[in-house]
Amino acid sequence: MSRFKQIGALLQMSVRGIPQRLVASLATAAGIACVVGVLVAMLSMGAGARRMAMQNVRADRAMVTTKGSQSVFVSGLSAQAVATIEDEPGIKRDADGKPLAAAYTLTQVDLYKKSNHVRSSSLLYGVSPRYFEVNPDVRIMAGRAFRPGLHELIAGKSRYEQFEGLEIGDKIRARGVDWTVVGRFTENGGSLENALLGDADTVTSAFGRNNMQVVIAVLESAAQFDAFAATLKSDPAIDVDAKHEAEWAAAGAKGLTGILNFISYFVGTVMALGASLGALNVMYSIVDGRKRELATLRAIGFGGGPIMVSVLLESLLLALPGALLGALLAWAWFNGSSVSPVGTSIKLVVTPALVAIGTLWALAIGLVGGFLPALRAARLPVATALRAT
Repeated sequence: MSRFKQIGALLQMSVRGIPQRLVASLATAAGIACVVGVLVAMLSMGAGARRMAMQNVRADRAMVTTKGSQSVFVSGLSAQAVATIEDEPGIKRDADGKPLAAAYTLTQVDLYKKSNHVRSSSLLYGVSPRYFEVNPDVRIMAGRAFRPGLHELIAGKSRYEQFEGLEIGDKIRARGVDWTVVGRFTENGGSLENALLGDADTVTSAFGRNNMQVVIAVLESAAQFDAFAATLKSDPAIDVDAKHEAEWAAAGAKGLTGILNFISYFVGTVMALGASLGALNVMYSIVDGRKRELATLRAIGFGGGPIMVSVLLESLLLALPGALLGALLAWAWFNGSSVSPVGTSIKLVVTPALVAIGTLWALAIGLVGGFLPALRAARLPVATALRAT
């Protein structure tokens, strides 16, 4: 009999014997399901953060910052630089011939969480008047927009849901000034919902700033980006970089998703080690319980290699239902839920890619847990096994 036929026959025997080892098999599958469920649920935070960052990205929008800026907080664009950027060719114009471009600055204010009244910081965008035309996904859902020149703010949907003092008419104290909340807005689930918006000139004045940090421009078409970036680069009056909005959003989300994924894999690894030990014990008990059977098979011509492979496959078969169950539970309980792990409200997203990662993680647990028992089964001396009680 060929090796493949031997493996097939041995695997059939193993599968038929699973009902006799039902409790141990279910315990193994349940342990792996817990590992996969927790891993997929935690990774869904990173997936949700990335989806939120990329939610409203458009191919025809470009982001302009000071050349070499690795963060929005170290970028600084003077009023003259902003005017020069907005006047560059390639930017789309409205019916009046005005460029569809807007500048903004970014700072932070302190707020208190509704859940425990703990103080936390929130981003505050100071945006120029045309910002709402450049980003039409921002829509007022209650109240009204802030008025230029006044200390007025509007709160993103997630900020309002998470923090105190953001009802319409409430006042926020920042830089010795009371800022009145005059409205709430949504951004179709985008990351801006985790921020406050105010008038750019008022924010820069109150926070002692002289510069803006980013210009966001709507181009005549997505194909205009390279020409637009080249024009900016060649202009001696400014020293700036232009990025696709998608590149800008991905870079902004990278830090947060990196932290969330690191924590997820760390916790998943610790749990996986425990599940591997559990699978190891189960597979050892299965091998010990089948000593006579395995010895008989060896005596009638089955090789050690096929026996080892069949034990490994049995371990993988026990892991697979646990993987699917864990992924299903993670999707049912967490997909679409919102969490705030670092002060940012994130909607969890269980994607097919995360299910695939969880399945591979489970198969790795099965492989690790089954390797040593499979090796023992393959090396089992025939005479010793036949004498076993």
